[in-house]
Amino acid sequence: MQACVQLLTVCFLPALAGILVTRPMWRIRTLPNEAIQGIALVILIGVLTVCLVPLFFQECTAAGGLSLLLSLFNLVLFQRYERWLNTSRCPRCHIRSLRIHRCGKGLYKLYCPHCGLHNRWYSWRYAPKER
Repeated sequence: MQACVQLLTVCFLPALAGILVTRPMWRIRTLPNEAIQGIALVILIGVLTVCLVPLFFQECTAAGGLSLLLSLFNLVLFQRYERWLNTSRCPRCHIRSLRIHRCGKGLYKLYCPHCGLHNRWYSWRYAPKER
């Protein structure tokens, strides 16, 4: 039972910690979106390390291996958070007032009525390859 609780903790806690800590930072207008993502990623990796280390020092390493597989769910949560941040908070004026229009797979057109920014944003999965 304790292993199940630890596995569920590894599955959700690191991404939620990164999101909950950086969510109030959206109000700081001088902080760019990339800095917020970087801080959230560092928190995610730190909490994930703290959660995974005790599982590997126990007698059963099967729970440690399973927790590594379940920890990949944190990347899915963090990707959703990244898209939410980049499609709702303007990269120029840092106000949460973007209008969004999905144009294709991973491509979004953004418009900020506050500062007049017109921009395109690609999800990291579908970003165009640089030549």
